[in-house]
Amino acid sequence: MGKILGYLGPPGTFTEEVSIKYAGDKDLLLKSFPALDQVFSAVMRKEIEYGVVPVENSLEGSVSLTHDLLSNSRVKIQGELLFRVRQFLLARPGQKPSHIREICSHPQALAQCRLYLDKFYPGRPRINSSSTAEAAAVASQNDGKAAIASLRAAELYGLEILQGNIQDESSNITRFLLLALDDAPPTGKDKTSLLVGLDDKPGTLYSILGIFARYSLNLTKIESRPIKGELGKYIFFLDFAGHRKDDTVARALLEAEKQAVFLKVLGSYPRAEKDDC
Repeated sequence: MGKILGYLGPPGTFTEEVSIKYAGDKDLLLKSFPALDQVFSAVMRKEIEYGVVPVENSLEGSVSLTHDLLSNSRVKIQGELLFRVRQFLLARPGQKPSHIREICSHPQALAQCRLYLDKFYPGRPRINSSSTAEAAAVASQNDGKAAIASLRAAELYGLEILQGNIQDESSNITRFLLLALDDAPPTGKDKTSLLVGLDDKPGTLYSILGIFARYSLNLTKIESRPIKGELGKYIFFLDFAGHRKDDTVARALLEAEKQAVFLKVLGSYPRAEKDDC
């Protein structure tokens, strides 16, 4: 029996699509979960070997819940997957654009297609769904409702395409994380993700960032998240080029740890390239 790759479902979501693509010939079985925290928990319980969750989109930014779960979990990031998102407007067979009274989808999908909807469907209510797949399921059962979802969702729910590639920007890429109990060994083309807590004093963030500059480590992302229940206090998520086992990276992390209130390595893993998505 093959290992199990869990993903944020249901079937028909973009997370399922990227999971199918990753599984490929790896002999991985797929299992969907209805919530992000359940994917994390399943990895921790060893119910599944890997999990795939969305972490950020090039148009709409980060998935806050994924960051929060990373900060409170012992799972590691073992890889990153990039997926070029193409949004489709879907409806029951026989429906025409003039028949559409409501458009439903996940809030991020609706936001990614805002200009298109403003132009072609002005004034039509936009209904939030828990996923693009759920929106497709709703559209499949109701005349007058359209869904913004994937081509696979159209196939699964028997929907027709009213319009394809309706996202406002052609370069619409979602980054997913591959979760496991361990991160990946060095490949020479790696990335490391950190969670850092700092004292609320002038210059502390500057000092931490200066360490990476002195060691010539390229920071590719820095993002703050509020500490739950403590207004005005933040933790920072950092991504930089290199693996935690590289000598230079190890020295930089040791120095940074001395200046931070806490420092957690979320994982080191191979960098994904845009050309591969």
